[in-house]
Amino acid sequence: MLNIRKIGLLGGPLFCFIAAQFPAPDALGQQGWLVLVIAILMAIWWMTEAVPMAVTAFIPLIAFPLLGLGDLTSVANYYAGSTTFLILGGFIIGIGLQRWNLHTRIALQTVRRVGTEPRRVIAGFMAASAFLSMWISNTATTVMMLPIAYPVAMLLISENRGDAAQEQRFGTALMLALAYSATIGGMMTLIGTATNVMFRGYFEENYGLEIDFLDWMTMAVPIGLALLFIIWWILTRLMLPGKMEAHSGIAEIIDGKLNELGNMSVGEKRTIFVFVLTAGLWVGHGLIEPYLGGLKLNDASIAIFGALLLFVIPADWKRGTFLLKWSDTRDVPWGILILLGGGLAMAGAMNSFGVADWLGGKIASFRDFPVWALILLTVTFIVFLSELMSNVATLAAFLPVIVATAIGFGENPLLFAVPAAFAASCAFMLPVATPPNAIVFGSNLVTVPQMAKTGFWLNIVAIFLLGAASYILVKFVLGVELGVVPDWAPASTEVTEQGGR
Repeated sequence: MLNIRKIGLLGGPLFCFIAAQFPAPDALGQQGWLVLVIAILMAIWWMTEAVPMAVTAFIPLIAFPLLGLGDLTSVANYYAGSTTFLILGGFIIGIGLQRWNLHTRIALQTVRRVGTEPRRVIAGFMAASAFLSMWISNTATTVMMLPIAYPVAMLLISENRGDAAQEQRFGTALMLALAYSATIGGMMTLIGTATNVMFRGYFEENYGLEIDFLDWMTMAVPIGLALLFIIWWILTRLMLPGKMEAHSGIAEIIDGKLNELGNMSVGEKRTIFVFVLTAGLWVGHGLIEPYLGGLKLNDASIAIFGALLLFVIPADWKRGTFLLKWSDTRDVPWGILILLGGGLAMAGAMNSFGVADWLGGKIASFRDFPVWALILLTVTFIVFLSELMSNVATLAAFLPVIVATAIGFGENPLLFAVPAAFAASCAFMLPVATPPNAIVFGSNLVTVPQMAKTGFWLNIVAIFLLGAASYILVKFVLGVELGVVPDWAPASTEVTEQGGR
């Protein structure tokens, strides 16, 4: 019997072969029609996971040169641009934190300081998970936090000192808190999750617009903190309505794990120095550039500089060991880098050959629709589609259309695109939606109905919060003027000789 993957593997190419036989719409042109057909094939394979997602991302490298939609060099540039090196450097710095167990120490120290009352414990785990996920992958954060949180949850459940149902709910709430806070933490920095880098790369590659680290954090951190507080309130006030007493055993678990780590080593201290230096440069390079004698810093070069330091700063000079060795890079999620490149290549082609404008024009024909309502619909669509499809693939497929729609409505594309980029990370309902959801589901302390019910209400909250943020933070942080299409986003696109803008 055929499963969904086999249906996608066979049905995707068959559908696209048949579609390619039809004449292109007059307003689109034959090249634009071919780009749309390839985009549909990639979307089908991404949605059905017919092949590994990174493998699907190779399609533009093969199809575009073959069909005359761009030469190999111009297409390959999408896979090795500044955006790719930004996230690569971020990944390597995250590996450095993990190699020296700094992520564990930061998490334990954070939880230790909040106290042992269950609601405070949940707050501590959420704060630690969110902070770590700003700098290392949300998957790695959840994998690391689960062995710390699980014994805490089981301590209360196994001892059954009071309301057994309440203690079981505490375990569920703690697991959900880990998953959701790791996801939200990734939203708050450019390197926190691949969708943020996808957003930045799209605007840089297609419009020459650079969103720097500080601008992103200025928008994302308030949104992230608001979501974290709302999640904490829902988990601790609605899921845990009664009072729960502090438990000294929680402190013993945390202290025991800290004792296992021992005192900070020289390697840990030097890795912390590199991390703080890199993060400081990301946030403050605009302040120090005037004193550098004309030298220019950018987020990607800072990321690679931080990664380079980890390979050249010794952990033990006499033994010739360094903070990182090259074999540690086997843990870099190379598939994400390829997926990012393939998504940017497809998005760039949709822009260059008029596909995004054509689709956006179809939507923008409904001009009587209020802009604020269209933003909410866009965010709603992205949030719920991300429950079933990779968030990177979702954003790659629809970001060009969202931008073209905004231009068609006479609005700044950032007004639509920023909340859409955030929305791609807000999949809270299903275990398959995000790796953190799947990891905590494996603890057997969370059922699908519990995650779906809690996640549905969080999705609704996120939709309205992100919709409101598009009118407030985007306007004041990025200087977006409502009702005006900026000069860098012309109403039509031109195809260059290389197939790009």
